[in-house]
Amino acid sequence: MSPTMNGFLNNPISYARSAAAGLKELKHLSLSTLRKVFSLLSKNEKIALAALLLLAAFSLILSARNFYRSHTVLTPTFGGNYTEGIRGQPAYINPLLARGEPDLSLTRLVFSGLYKLDGQGQLVPDLADGQPEISPDQKQYVINIKRNARWHNGKSVTADDVVFTINLLKDPAYKSPLRPLWQATAVEKLSDFSVKFTTQDISGPFAYNLTLPVLSKNIWGKVDSQNFLLSQFNLEAVGSGPYAIKEIKKLPSGKIEAVTLNANTDYYQNRPKISQITLKFYNSDEDLANAFHSREIDGFGYVPLGSSLAANNGAAQGQTLSEPMLQYQVVFFNLNNKILSDIKVRRALALATDRQAIIDQVFKGKALAPSSPFLLDGRQNRAEISNPEPERAAALLDAAGWKTDPGSGQRSKKNTVLEFTLATNDSPANAKAAEMLSSQWQALGIKVSLKVLPTKELTDSLIKPRDFDALLFPQKFGADPDPFLFWHSSQTRDPGYNLTGFSDATADKLITEARTTTDKNLRRQNYQQFNNLVFSQTPLILLDQTEFIYSLDEKIKNAQQAVLFDTADRFNTVADWYISQKRVWK
Repeated sequence: MSPTMNGFLNNPISYARSAAAGLKELKHLSLSTLRKVFSLLSKNEKIALAALLLLAAFSLILSARNFYRSHTVLTPTFGGNYTEGIRGQPAYINPLLARGEPDLSLTRLVFSGLYKLDGQGQLVPDLADGQPEISPDQKQYVINIKRNARWHNGKSVTADDVVFTINLLKDPAYKSPLRPLWQATAVEKLSDFSVKFTTQDISGPFAYNLTLPVLSKNIWGKVDSQNFLLSQFNLEAVGSGPYAIKEIKKLPSGKIEAVTLNANTDYYQNRPKISQITLKFYNSDEDLANAFHSREIDGFGYVPLGSSLAANNGAAQGQTLSEPMLQYQVVFFNLNNKILSDIKVRRALALATDRQAIIDQVFKGKALAPSSPFLLDGRQNRAEISNPEPERAAALLDAAGWKTDPGSGQRSKKNTVLEFTLATNDSPANAKAAEMLSSQWQALGIKVSLKVLPTKELTDSLIKPRDFDALLFPQKFGADPDPFLFWHSSQTRDPGYNLTGFSDATADKLITEARTTTDKNLRRQNYQQFNNLVFSQTPLILLDQTEFIYSLDEKIKNAQQAVLFDTADRFNTVADWYISQKRVWK
């Protein structure tokens, strides 16, 4: 080995410095001179020089990369395509007619309202320019509209559009299912970008009505009531939301296979970061899962409480988000039933109920244990699930006079057997939970019969006439916590939803006071008192709170939300989702 090579290997840094100093003189040398110098080097010296130059180049690149990374940050940027699968078929991409998940999901992407719910369940301005100005009598709401809001056809969103939308849905000829919510409300235009709503009575829940998406008067004003349901604009929708419809792809049968939407680059809030979203439609949850696993779609979601999928049928690849919904699995006790009218019996049943076992076995752990069905300002208390206490439950039944027969093991009192029927629908989750409850309660010596019926039959034959003993059924709350329809004594008969027959003057007073004020603190206090009152009397057992299981490809970022009121709410924050990223200087 030459001395030069030995010097390089023994002290490469010193050698490199010397070589670098010599290279400074190269600018005074001609190319022919350099060639002569290079030709004088031995083979090993040429290799050493090449290695030195490579080392210097690598060090320079590494230093530049480290400098760049330390002085820049990754930030979301515009780009990427997302494809989601949905069960069912769209019929009306129209906020006044939308009902099923395909319609509601597309409507949420295409349209916007004066207000919307953020990822925390908070009511925030959307088309509105700030919070409403509420009059001292709490019956008038003045709202200004953002002046930079545009329809997808480029025209401005104005007060005329808002007034037109409300008056149209209040007209019975247009057959909007939302009509009852607005019957007691008047709307008027104050200026091109200002409107006033006047409610007949003070209404705490009214503010949530203002999330209603707005229709374009320029488009729908040309459609009369006879053609409203048949209009092409029910599919070729023009909204003001974060995404605009680009293409509707149909199969030869006429069924819609997919709807592709482009980001609204003229969106009045931050431009959506995902450039294109495609919704594809399938017949079943199993089809959705298969399409996801075969990478035909990038995401899909389902609610285990109403699905044939188990909570672990989500992503084999990617990420699975579990997002709470205000939807509960509830056992309602009919307080008009002679046996279940006894609070000691109801409390014994509650003590013997193993909620954790139901959450683990029915929902694979993908459910929550709330202490209340109410959500106030995006907050909800979670209960620490206590272990079942069958000994205390047995003692309560003994104290109530329900003694166990040593021979049969059944409890009875004055020759009356302690027995009742637990009814539910044929949803897999409800049917399985009902079986588990029956087993848990029978261990106390109670005779429990199960009645599992299709939902429509259960509703018509048992729920509407209140002809049940105990009922296992879902209960769903909206964004506003008002429990009037579910718990006020005036709602014990159909079409009210007070299924238990619960009636309490104090509870009625708390409910009425809370729904007739816009004071959030007062409403929260009343609902907390009401909640404590109801649960102290055990007219129901709040088993669990279901979650929306959302399986997404790893490329989708920032899609997690704190709470959903409806599955379509997953798109409330879609403008903040992203796929592509870029580095920017700090």
